[in-house]
Amino acid sequence: MISTPEREAFERGRLPVAPRDKRPALAALALLLILLGALGSALLVFRSGDRESVLAASDDIAFGQVMSRSDFTTVRAAAEGAALVPARLVDSYVGTRATSAIPAGALLSPKMFSVDTLVPDNGEGVGIVVDATRRPSQVPHTGQVVRVYFVSGNGTSTEATPDNPVVVNAARVIGVGSGSGAGTRSITVLVRSDLAADVANFASSGNLAVTVLPDDTKPSIDWKTQD
Repeated sequence: MISTPEREAFERGRLPVAPRDKRPALAALALLLILLGALGSALLVFRSGDRESVLAASDDIAFGQVMSRSDFTTVRAAAEGAALVPARLVDSYVGTRATSAIPAGALLSPKMFSVDTLVPDNGEGVGIVVDATRRPSQVPHTGQVVRVYFVSGNGTSTEATPDNPVVVNAARVIGVGSGSGAGTRSITVLVRSDLAADVANFASSGNLAVTVLPDDTKPSIDWKTQD
């Protein structure tokens, strides 16, 4: 005779027991997950109510750039616990200078701007007007470091050619503007006060050219930044 679990249980005086149904436990687990999901959604909705209008960069901002109203845009963000600039203070930041390069769309904080001048003690900002033949094809932008050379060839200078063609070994660009002629650009460089007269003199006669140095080059005198 073949022995089965039901027969053995009957012979021992016990009734066979059906296997437990696990479906109620699975249903309870599913309900718990649904409740947790609903709770998370409610929390997100609640936190979204804490968002406020703050300032962001409307375009790429260069290191040292003087800010105008068009440089700012307004976004909604959760500002709790973050040092962001409320949109209502935009007028307070027009005219300030950026203390770092800021990518477009970045949320702005007060430490990214300074009202101080970029020119430190013992330094002067000198303008150089150069055409396309005396600068790289890409015009140096504010924040870059350039080397300033004496060049000849335009016949407008009566000054003696210096022994060393390098007038300034490394100078920070603190401003860029348009020149008086087609293709010319006005570049303001920060130089030591003892070099400013030579730079201004050579610049007035059109005998200067600039090249761009690596980003990590340290000039002998640098602009002020906010601590």
